[in-house]
Amino acid sequence: MVHQIVGSIYDYPNLYDALFSDMCRSEIQFLKSIFARFGNTEGGVSVFEPACGSGRLLYHLAKLGIDVAGLDLNSNAVTFCNRRLKRHGLWESATVGNMASFSLADLGRTEKFDVAFNFASSFLHLTTESEAQQHLHAVADVLKPGGIYLLGIHLKPKGKQFCLQEHWSMQRGRLSLKSHLKSLSQDLKKRIEMIEFRIEAETPTKRYEVTDRFPFRIYSVRQFHDLLASSGRFDILETYSFEYDISKPIKVTSDSEDVVYALRAV
Repeated sequence: MVHQIVGSIYDYPNLYDALFSDMCRSEIQFLKSIFARFGNTEGGVSVFEPACGSGRLLYHLAKLGIDVAGLDLNSNAVTFCNRRLKRHGLWESATVGNMASFSLADLGRTEKFDVAFNFASSFLHLTTESEAQQHLHAVADVLKPGGIYLLGIHLKPKGKQFCLQEHWSMQRGRLSLKSHLKSLSQDLKKRIEMIEFRIEAETPTKRYEVTDRFPFRIYSVRQFHDLLASSGRFDILETYSFEYDISKPIKVTSDSEDVVYALRAV
């Protein structure tokens, strides 16, 4: 018997955390390489993650002695993140808030950050141009002059169909997970794509599915670059693929899809 749940996948941070756990090593190594290459890390580095979710990366960075802070709209995810940090004797540094509008004071901070990062296309949850602009300004405002923002985004390649489905699985102990990401519809005029994200979870004693549907904003390479230019807050330093390998920068073209932008605040 499979228990069907319709709701936000972010209300189940333990599942979300486990599902992406195999990416942590490459993402953390990538962040450390970015700190060394682009950051001014004298005296230590401070890192901020808008849309931090379960805080899987904040936790691993904090264990390395890095000063971290996170922000997420979902209170369940923030509670999960802070409880794990506390359990390991680390500062409970995640805050509930909207990544479209926040300040240092909202984060309980007085000093600005060296680096911010937002992977897994969380930026696409900002479905209007106004929200996206507000977000870029808010991030730039909490970064030190010349601070780095690593923004991962899935782009619409020119002349190609949308990637309509993705599937992957993960095993963590006695928990087995399968995920299914599906594009339900695309409105290029309104630049909105409807997404269905379903997670199948199974343990020795129960099976259940969590199904969520939400809108993503659509960006071509040109549209995203126009957004950056109109914000006036960031320059593009370098671009990478979702392999998170700093030794392999990529050239972004109109055919590019998954890109991590290394941006410098100006």
